[in-house]
Amino acid sequence: MKKVLLISLLLNLATMAAFAQSRAIGVRLSNVLEVSYQFDAAKPNFWELDGGLLNMGKGAQASIIHNWIIGSPNWTSQGEWNWYLGVGGLMGLTWDNTYNDNGNLGCYMGVAGMFGLEYTFDFPLELSADVRPFVGPYINDGVSFNTRVLANSFFPTVSARYRF
Repeated sequence: MKKVLLISLLLNLATMAAFAQSRAIGVRLSNVLEVSYQFDAAKPNFWELDGGLLNMGKGAQASIIHNWIIGSPNWTSQGEWNWYLGVGGLMGLTWDNTYNDNGNLGCYMGVAGMFGLEYTFDFPLELSADVRPFVGPYINDGVSFNTRVLANSFFPTVSARYRF
């Protein structure tokens, strides 16, 4: 059942990404190493699709977040600054004792928020820093509140993306 849900989610996200106007692709770095893809929603807002490995391969997760540009300060004469805020879904799998006590496969899913600041240079490079807290259940030999992933979700993340 878990595999069917994961495959269904990934196919739906891939279809959305294929028909969307592209914006940027790159990496997000914190306790999760993720490939990050952004595409336009209703300008200037955007969707962000991320997927990657938790803590050096102790799990994997994917998320899709709808972000709203909430401010564009004019701090520099070149480039563009944007504050953004978003909400979406996140799901993942764990297979290490870091996230569960028995080492069995576990999964989690729930609601993720995002708050960040991005800077886009005059050339096609975007740098950003954000936080993406997550709340939801953890399923592994029963259902529990996901305290370990929740605690890790408050780590600041830095991203570098190529804009096209």
